Amino acid sequence: MATALVLAALLLPAAATAQSPASRILFRVFLSDGRVLASYGEWARVDDRVIFSLPTRLSSEPELHLVNISSGHVDWPRTELYAESVRAVGYADTRGEADFAAFSTEVAAALNDATRIADPGVRLAAAERARQALVEWPASHHGYRIGEVRQALTVLDEIIAQLRVTVGQTRFDLSLSAPLPAPPPPPLPPPTDAELIEQLVTAASLVESRHERIPLLQSVVHLLDRALGLLPKAWADRIRQSVSGDLDRERGVERAYAGLRRQALDSAVKWSLKGDRRELDQLRQYVLDEDRRLGGSRTGEVAALLATIDAQADRAQEDREARQQWERREPDYRRYRRATRGAFDTFKSVTVALDQVKAMAGPPANAIAPIGKRLAQAGVRIGKVKPPPELATAHALVHSAWELAESALRLRSDAAASNNVDTAQRASSAAAGALLLYERARADLASAMAPPSPR
Repeated sequence: MATALVLAALLLPAAATAQSPASRILFRVFLSDGRVLASYGEWARVDDRVIFSLPTRLSSEPELHLVNISSGHVDWPRTELYAESVRAVGYADTRGEADFAAFSTEVAAALNDATRIADPGVRLAAAERARQALVEWPASHHGYRIGEVRQALTVLDEIIAQLRVTVGQTRFDLSLSAPLPAPPPPPLPPPTDAELIEQLVTAASLVESRHERIPLLQSVVHLLDRALGLLPKAWADRIRQSVSGDLDRERGVERAYAGLRRQALDSAVKWSLKGDRRELDQLRQYVLDEDRRLGGSRTGEVAALLATIDAQADRAQEDREARQQWERREPDYRRYRRATRGAFDTFKSVTVALDQVKAMAGPPANAIAPIGKRLAQAGVRIGKVKPPPELATAHALVHSAWELAESALRLRSDAAASNNVDTAQRASSAAAGALLLYERARADLASAMAPPSPR
């Protein structure tokens, strides 16, 4: 019973040390060169990048900048160890006391129960289970109360050693004296305004996108203005001069790249419309040369610009090939037009009659036979035309239109002779189909024979 009381006293929760709220929120990204960046909340490691929010002001409503840098800049052992420190503080300030109180009560109760066990061997096993629970607690609870756990383990190890002698064990498990892991170091204090300014300058030197760099530099100037008179003047003037120079250079480079982008896109469209692949290839090389001259600081934008030029060059190549192919086929198209012109003129001349058949309103019975004869004669001429392969489908539609037109006239003649409404309706349907197929065929032929337009 006395042993359980001693251990319970050692494990009783003590007053927790107050922590700054920032200690639970501000992580750190330690760089390989020794510099440190604050991270509002945990950083994220994605592939070869590290993404985090860098504060420019610490308040109830902090101002944050999203920073994306290469993971190669980071001292990962220090960064990950510090993250554990912040997690430990957050745990201690929230659930730590309640969890430890419940745990210590369970351990004390288990040891108290063990004192009532008569069998020394069973009592030893219960004590060893309690010890194992003590050993595992800090590792799974961010090292919380590791000092109290160490003291309790010292007392419990002595008791276990005595119990082992009692049961006749002469060789002890060396794990009784195995050290517990060291607790993580305490978090750093929140950065001062001067430190935040230096961290913003550092982050601006590491980010690879101007969309991130320029806002970071602008935030430095804003912080300097806000803390005017509160920071060492010589230091603030030096930082302002350096950052202002960086901003001027960034804006100058941005203007240069914007001009290059406009010029390249305008030229790409012009040469693409002309189908000039050679000029587009030269334009691509010009963009690469200008990018090198400007320091190669817009990798993503230049890559997108080159991709656009390449797409225009491929399109120009395709347009030129399509034009060359059309030029090879154009003599065949001229021959096809000459061979079909008369027949198509004939069909066009009978469309009025076909519209009348469609409307079941004519033509006069004595006019149907001459119209049908002219259409049939033109159909014979159409049947003798051998179209180029690429026109074969549309030419087949012409045949179908002709057959329906001849059928419509025959049915209309029969309907007029027999005064049969059903036959007149069938003639109307055939005429409608003939007109529709003919228009579709002529449109397809015109499209297939038209010269390709630049895209």
